[in-house]
Amino acid sequence: MTQAETLRALDASIFASLAGAGIADSATYTPSIGGSGIPCGVYVDRAITLTGAQGQVINDAVIITAFAADIGSAPKPGARFKIGSELFTVESLNNQDESRYTCLVKAGY
Repeated sequence: MTQAETLRALDASIFASLAGAGIADSATYTPSIGGSGIPCGVYVDRAITLTGAQGQVINDAVIITAFAADIGSAPKPGARFKIGSELFTVESLNNQDESRYTCLVKAGY
């Protein structure tokens, strides 16, 4: 088993446990405006404080973590996640590994 396969299997197992506890969410991911929605699992972290390269601070940021096994390639700015009645638009990709993507998102767009 490759490292990517191992990470994806581990993430799937952890996600299933957290979803059962109500800590993870089901979402619909749309890679571009007008594109088809893809069901996926996500983690939503709210009220995060981020510090940028030039020292700028972003308060109350929202970060969504999505899984490569669910959505395929990394989200680009403008991609959207819908969780229940909430809509989030990707502003930037913050981090990624072989299994998951972490995105800064803006709520309500």
